[in-house]
Amino acid sequence: MAGKAEAERKTKKAGKEAKSKTKDKAVKRPAHLQINKLAPVDSLPTASLTTPIVEATISTQATDAHLPIALKVVSGGQLTTGPIVFSSDSSQFYLAKDNSVSVYNVQNGEMLQNFSVHRDSGLQRAAIKKIVAADGHRVYTFSADHKARLWDADTGDLVCVWDIGACADFVEADPSKSGRFFCAMRRKRQRAGAQKKYVVCRVELMGEPNGVEPVRVERQELFRAGNVAGLSVRADGQWVAAFAKFRVHAAFVGEAKPKCHVWGMEERVSAIAFHPRESVLAVGDWRGRIVFWFCVDENAESSEDRSIVRSTHHWHAHRVNAIAFAGDSLMLSGGEEGVLVLWQLDTETRDYLPRLGSDIVGIAPSPDQMRYAITLRDNTIRIVSAVDRTLVSLLQGLKFAERAGRARGARELDSDPFTTGLIVHPATHALVLNGEPGRLQVFNHANDRHLASIEVAAYNRVGSGSQPHVDLVQFSSDGAWMATVDSRRTDATRGLMGVTTSYLKFWRLDPASQTYTLVTRIDAPHSGGVHSICFQPSHRRNALLCVSTGHDHLFRVWELQSVLGAGPNERFVWASRFTCGYRKLQPTAAAFSFDGSTLAVAFGGAVTLWDPAVCAGPVGVLVASADTPNLKGVAFVGASSFVAAWSDERLDVWNMLTGSVWWTLAMPIQSVYVHPRSSLLAVAAYQVPGSSTASVMVLSPSSPSPLVALQHPSGVEAVALVPTATKSGRSHPDSEHGMKPDPLDSNTLVVLTPSGLISVYGAQVDSKSEVAPSAYGRRMESSAFADIFGMQKSVAAEAPILANAQVRATMRLVRSAVQSSYVNAPFHVLPPVRSLYTQFVTAQLLPVADASTESVDAVSDVEMDVDESQPEPMWAESGDFFASMRRGFKAN
Repeated sequence: MAGKAEAERKTKKAGKEAKSKTKDKAVKRPAHLQINKLAPVDSLPTASLTTPIVEATISTQATDAHLPIALKVVSGGQLTTGPIVFSSDSSQFYLAKDNSVSVYNVQNGEMLQNFSVHRDSGLQRAAIKKIVAADGHRVYTFSADHKARLWDADTGDLVCVWDIGACADFVEADPSKSGRFFCAMRRKRQRAGAQKKYVVCRVELMGEPNGVEPVRVERQELFRAGNVAGLSVRADGQWVAAFAKFRVHAAFVGEAKPKCHVWGMEERVSAIAFHPRESVLAVGDWRGRIVFWFCVDENAESSEDRSIVRSTHHWHAHRVNAIAFAGDSLMLSGGEEGVLVLWQLDTETRDYLPRLGSDIVGIAPSPDQMRYAITLRDNTIRIVSAVDRTLVSLLQGLKFAERAGRARGARELDSDPFTTGLIVHPATHALVLNGEPGRLQVFNHANDRHLASIEVAAYNRVGSGSQPHVDLVQFSSDGAWMATVDSRRTDATRGLMGVTTSYLKFWRLDPASQTYTLVTRIDAPHSGGVHSICFQPSHRRNALLCVSTGHDHLFRVWELQSVLGAGPNERFVWASRFTCGYRKLQPTAAAFSFDGSTLAVAFGGAVTLWDPAVCAGPVGVLVASADTPNLKGVAFVGASSFVAAWSDERLDVWNMLTGSVWWTLAMPIQSVYVHPRSSLLAVAAYQVPGSSTASVMVLSPSSPSPLVALQHPSGVEAVALVPTATKSGRSHPDSEHGMKPDPLDSNTLVVLTPSGLISVYGAQVDSKSEVAPSAYGRRMESSAFADIFGMQKSVAAEAPILANAQVRATMRLVRSAVQSSYVNAPFHVLPPVRSLYTQFVTAQLLPVADASTESVDAVSDVEMDVDESQPEPMWAESGDFFASMRRGFKAN
């Protein structure tokens, strides 16, 4: 019996294995894709299609088929969560952005380093609460995961980690001892209705890895308080104070047992700061007053009767947001007026630095007292010289992050919505998105720098009138033209619906000033507002079309026309050419093919195809199924034969050669970005509606299997694929074609989170061969030359890469010579320039024997690195001057 049972068990096992092999052989799909075959669909290029071919459900597990990608840069984010932190030598300053730390140069504001608590995962639970500078270029970070970390700010290496047992919302260093801090921590166990929710402790971090002393933490509780809103420590480390609403809690810690005091105030406290030398505590309130309390000494006693000796300094008309002391006789203050007030305490006079542009939320003097860092509410940081009050450097953050933080703090819907999405400028590859009301922000995501602010609609900032909002923006394929849609609303309703007045504007790029100038303004192009706009890819100078879709069930084709003169005096205007509709359906999106010969317009759940030259009627209609939801986007995927159409619930990719749905991604779609030239599309989707974790994928239109996949626990607002100047040379395997270029070889994946952080992902290459991005700037050592004339500012945009190796070698030699010790030596010991000229020029010339072997034809056949996919510039056709330059280049 046992033998018979064993035989039956082996037979069943063999049958299951055979069935499994047969199933795998029939499917031939990666393990992370679950493909469900549906009913076959007839190939009808211009007819309606009722059912998709396949549906793909992406799992959360990573696969070995995709090589890993690396998080290159974390930019954006809210810079104004608190005052910035200077390094001990005042050459750098540090900012916390959720779970990452950015290091900036004080002189030019260039980002030098960026490191993260979780570099690859981006977990929000480990958001950094506070940064404290240590000796040298080291920083302490206190995170929400109850950890304190010590970092090397020059290399981004983690030195040590301590578990402090609670989340420290406010941290100040103890000036009397290195590695000791005063922390305001939220109590873990609280009774219902407890008033004192915070405990202020003295925390000492001891030991380092591989050191003599083990890593440990000593914590001493000083006092308990309510909702602590700020912390301050006196310069000698003898006193620590915290404020919560109408009370100030302070403790004298100069003895073994701390003495705690509580002082009351008739107005709500908004800021506190200790005088560096005197026994004075400066307290700012919501009425704009700064009150000096002369009670910070060893004989102080708690008082609620307001009988403390005090003096009042009153200039601010609104709440005082920040107070700081710069030396013994100078106090700095700022608030909602946007004016930095400098109080001369000895002479009782005031000086002002007005028109800073926004509310002041933080002030930080540098350790050498030579600069003041002013943090503004509009996500801007100004570093001002303490000598002449001039601007040293300016750091403007992402305006979207400031609006997101404001809406989150108010716990209400954002009154200035994010409607433009992430738009990549075709020429500069910078991000263009919503900025201040009525403006567009041009942002460099690689080096975390604000590039420009484009004013689309002007308005009076003082008053209660409705503010404008930029709804849409698009650029032509060469970046020479820009189309915008702005609107004004009379109530608090925001978004594309409920528009009172909308304006379609066409802008032309001025090559001389590199700014966009308004050419044509069209009032109310569609009744009810404009839903989408797009340009036709065109290589001809005067043949350009633009399509707009509106809420009036129509789409309009706008044509560029020349109305006056020729050459530099030529004038242009945009006029309506066609107005079309389809079955009284609502058009929601439009897109041109790569060559501009076909126009796709989404009406409801159908994609209609049109000839933009005549627009006599749709030449084809693509319908996935009868129950397809209303589409919100459509795009041709590069120069391929595929068209992508997506709604809030699914993404359909059509094959135009067969007229069928090639594959479908059935997931809640958050954002889709289709590369304008490469056959790639980036998709951000949620696996479950309402989930906080988003899946970001880079796909090829020919297959639903993602080429790149990652998880974003903090959610995703928008994604984009941005071309890069350099290539990593990475490849990914393909079973049929062997090795082929990786999708991130010449592109970077940009992910914008709801909090305003921008994560830039790129190909993970060998660290030995990886070149640091030029956007980080070049870190230069201090020298005598730099001390006299200042540090050299980094060039934001490097010159184009030269193809001639000899020229590149020359440029490297010049740069190395400039940074060498020659310029740092005293001038009277430097050799004259004429003694170095001959040797320098001789080193750049080719040997005669080598030069004679090269023919003129060989030299003229040197190819430059040119992106052939880029459209030819507008001046390429009729530019005799540029043609002569090209002939001269070949002759030489």
